[in-house]
Amino acid sequence: MFPYGPFNPAVPSGPALRRYDRSPPNVSISQPVRPPANYGPPSQDVELVLRQEPKEALVTTEGKEKARKPVDPPPIIQLKVKAHADPSQHFLQSPYLFMCTSLYKSDKDEAWEGGGNKSLAGSLVSSLHRLKDVDNRDGGFFVFGDISVKVQGQFRLHFSLFDLRKDTFEVVYLGSITSAPFRVLLPKDFKGMDESTYLSRAFSDQGVRLRLRKEPRAMMGYVS
Repeated sequence: MFPYGPFNPAVPSGPALRRYDRSPPNVSISQPVRPPANYGPPSQDVELVLRQEPKEALVTTEGKEKARKPVDPPPIIQLKVKAHADPSQHFLQSPYLFMCTSLYKSDKDEAWEGGGNKSLAGSLVSSLHRLKDVDNRDGGFFVFGDISVKVQGQFRLHFSLFDLRKDTFEVVYLGSITSAPFRVLLPKDFKGMDESTYLSRAFSDQGVRLRLRKEPRAMMGYVS
């Protein structure tokens, strides 16, 4: 897991992704991280791919967070690093790469005005998981299995990738990607979570914590 709690950093980009000349050591980071004030341009060394994005969600009612349900299906973002930046793909073992999510408007590349904990609940930060893809190849993935939305309407999720520099504790922005619009519904309009995807089940089998649904919602009665 990422060594400190969820936050919404705004940080500058370095000129390139730092080279991983060897596998980073497994360390515990206790020094506080103080990100600078502004984002810079994204790194040209990385590519983000939305492998799975939400289609629907049940709105989370204030005061009833324990009964909340995550967006469905859970977002999964794959990180690819160009060969010249990391020929041996050591980034797959990096404990310093992490991704944050925020709620965006459905029709503009802008954060929803509510922002922060007024709009989203759950685990809003993901560390990098090294997992076997459906083709049995190793890949680096950020998995958001516990995101809920507190406002009704149509929105998108915006995902930002960062790298924590272990020597200076500087947080460097590497890039971002945004989901397609999805609906957040009231309980009376929500028919329940759909059957879990093959990708979700494959990653769950490898130890990623995800809520799995075996039957499609058409076969189940939904209880609010």
